Amino acid sequence: MTPNQTRDLMRKAVPYARKYLKGDWGIRMSMALREMVICHFLRQPLTAQNLEILLAKGCSIRRICKHYGASRHQLLRLANE
Repeated sequence: MTPNQTRDLMRKAVPYARKYLKGDWGIRMSMALREMVICHFLRQPLTAQNLEILLAKGCSIRRICKHYGASRHQLLRLANE
């Protein structure tokens, strides 16, 4: 990600943390930033690299399958290529 993309994600994460999350500010911001990063990569086309990044960031296989309309078997095939 470029610095501009990171800056944009932070700008989106702050209002998200204020509006939808409760508790300690540091924890809210880390959760909001992780969610914004996942949303950013879900907007990208599905590739093996993006799949690895999404899984590393904590996105579930179920969420990826629902978003892209793919089955788990298709994701496994993509990951093994």
